[in-house]
Amino acid sequence: MLAASGRSGSAQDTLRTYGPRFGIDLARFAYILADPSEVGAEVSVDVELLRNLYPVIEFGYNSISPQEDLFHYAAGGVYGRAGIDYNLLKLKDRSAHHTITVGARYGISKFSHRAEDIYIVNDYWGDHLSGSYEKDLKGHWVELVAGIKAELVSNVFMGWSLRYKILLNPGMDPLVAPQLVPGFGSGGVDRSFGITYSLCYKIPLLKK
Repeated sequence: MLAASGRSGSAQDTLRTYGPRFGIDLARFAYILADPSEVGAEVSVDVELLRNLYPVIEFGYNSISPQEDLFHYAAGGVYGRAGIDYNLLKLKDRSAHHTITVGARYGISKFSHRAEDIYIVNDYWGDHLSGSYEKDLKGHWVELVAGIKAELVSNVFMGWSLRYKILLNPGMDPLVAPQLVPGFGSGGVDRSFGITYSLCYKIPLLKK
C-alpha cells in the first residue's frame, strides 16, 4: 500500500520551475556566413504564464547591402513580434519543461531602404545614371508558428521553429519594392517562410 501510494503521488509532488526564458536566434549567424551582405540579430523572451501557455516577445535587427550590377541598394531596420505559444506536449512529470508548440505572432518593422547610382538602359535615349532614391517604411505581418524546445540541462534550452508569414501591407512602397522587410523577408512577396534555431536560458524565479 505504501509503495503504491508513493508512485501515484510522485507526478503530483514534483515541482515546476517558473520564470522568464531569454533566447537568442543562432540561425541569424548562419545567414551571415551564407550571405555576408545580410546582417542580423534576434532575441526573445517568453514565460509560462498559465499551464502550457507562453506569451512571447521577439526583437531584432536586420540589414542587407547586396552588390547589384545596375544599382547600389541597401535596406535595414528594427522589428518586433508579439504573440503566444501553446504547448501540445502533455508530460506527467511537472518538473520536465520540454515543449512542442503551435502559436501565432503579430510583427511590425520600421526600416529604410535606399537605391543609388541606378543605371538605366535605354536604346532610344541612351544609357544613363539616375540619382538616388530613399524612403522610410513600416511593415506589418502575421505569422503561424510551430516549434520544439528541449531542456538540455536545468534551465538551458535548445529549440527551433518554423514560421509561415503573411505580409499585411505588400504595397508599402509602390515605386520600389523593398528587397528586405526586417523580420519578414523579401518585400516583393506577400507570403514567406522562416526558421529560427534558438539557445535559451530560463531564470528560475519560482517553484511550485
